[in-house]
Amino acid sequence: MQSITIELTGSNSLKALQKLEQKHLIRILKEPDFNSYSLPDEPISNEDFRRWVEYAENSPKVSLNEAKHRWAEQKKALQKLIH
Repeated sequence: MQSITIELTGSNSLKALQKLEQKHLIRILKEPDFNSYSLPDEPISNEDFRRWVEYAENSPKVSLNEAKHRWAEQKKALQKLIH
């Protein structure tokens, strides 16, 4: 038996999975494992996760207005590359 964690992206995703469950091809677990970090890519260890959080907490802070301003500038630059 193998276990995977998935993220449903469409409104019909759950219905499709429920059909597979009715055919006894999969089993949908009602109790998720909250010790699993839902990040794309390879799983990380608890220690790596703690280091990542510590790094984020110690990173330079910016105000919400500054973050919005930086994003607006970056968005303009990206749109120029696209067009």
